[in-house]
Amino acid sequence: MLPQIHKTGGQVNVPVLSPELSGTDVGERLDLAAKATAGLVQAVVRDLQYATQQELEQVRVHSAEELRRSHTDAQQEVARVQANAVRSTEAAVRSVSSALVGMAARTSRRVSEGVRTHQEDAAFETLTGIDRTVQQTLLVAQGWTVLAGGKLTRHWSTTALTDVVRAAMGYVEDYQRVAPQELSVAVKTRVVGPVVHTLALLLDNALRFSPPLSRVHVSFEQGHHGVTIIVDDSGLQMTPEQLDEARDVLTSQRSDDITQLGALPKTGFRVAAALSRAYGFRVDVQAPNALLGTRALLTLPQDLLTTVSEGTPTQMTHGDLQGMLAPVSEGRLALAPTAVALQSSVASASLVAEPLGTQAAPGTTTSGLTRRHRRGAPVAAPTRRPVNAEPGRASVIVSWARGTQAARAELNTTRPQNDDEQGHEA
Repeated sequence: MLPQIHKTGGQVNVPVLSPELSGTDVGERLDLAAKATAGLVQAVVRDLQYATQQELEQVRVHSAEELRRSHTDAQQEVARVQANAVRSTEAAVRSVSSALVGMAARTSRRVSEGVRTHQEDAAFETLTGIDRTVQQTLLVAQGWTVLAGGKLTRHWSTTALTDVVRAAMGYVEDYQRVAPQELSVAVKTRVVGPVVHTLALLLDNALRFSPPLSRVHVSFEQGHHGVTIIVDDSGLQMTPEQLDEARDVLTSQRSDDITQLGALPKTGFRVAAALSRAYGFRVDVQAPNALLGTRALLTLPQDLLTTVSEGTPTQMTHGDLQGMLAPVSEGRLALAPTAVALQSSVASASLVAEPLGTQAAPGTTTSGLTRRHRRGAPVAAPTRRPVNAEPGRASVIVSWARGTQAARAELNTTRPQNDDEQGHEA
């Protein structure tokens, strides 16, 4: 019977009695015994099959759980290794960028000392050209510091938006092509540095992707909820795909860590996104603009803005000063388009150091500075000269800077700058 059970897969057929036993008592008993035995064997076979299926199911479930656990452990290990790699990379990048920032700051300080020592026009133009490259190095190094999770360490006082634009111009090449407007609204201290850095990135992008002789226009749109700084160029338009990609980055819908930037990383919009996310302003891009180029917008909400009267006067540094100068032929230096507008704000800071009732009188010193005399009645302000009406001289610029140094020392409350601080030295 066992071979039959094996052959039929558990099905048992009751054997047929021989004709001699049919109808006899022995035959009937043998038939009942065979049927009972077959039923018992089938029940045993069914129990064995069920037990085997249960065991196989348990093995399958256990194996699936082990596989899921192994997969989860592998994913956690990969995430841990990747997080360690990102932290290590960020630490290395911060170390390198901090070293570059420190070296650039020391170089800028040496340039400032050289400008005060060498007042010849040729030397002044050479030194300011060197400092221009130093400031561009600072912009790149500061950007990598931000991408690596660091902070901008330079301390700024409350600054008018007009001077924020000029400070941003100090970090870019071909700053003479930037045509800014003026606005008396000021940016609060804690966001001046991030706004300057972000605006410098937008200006650099506009200048690089527009014709060499074209202008980049900076304007302001003031509304109930804040102020928008608008940067318009007449260069290549961003395609719809590029606009979508840029907006994904700027709105943090796409955030790649520092190890995913590739061999030729594009960091400008990523740095702008990190700064805007950390400090509460917004950056956007549009195309085409009225010039058939690309428009960048930096929107500052009202809680990041204040008025100039509530803050201290803006500290003018050598780097800001040389950013106002544009090289011209025959070794001369001419005031850039922003210089005339800036003269009024700097002159007002210098006047604070004098008692009330004093005004500047006509006449100049041998070094080219305006003479001041005490007078009882106020004198009308001199008429503003047109831009680039007269060429500037390095000696005049240096003398002017020395003459306002005492007033700045009394009015500014900013802390002294260390070697690793970012930006120009006073």
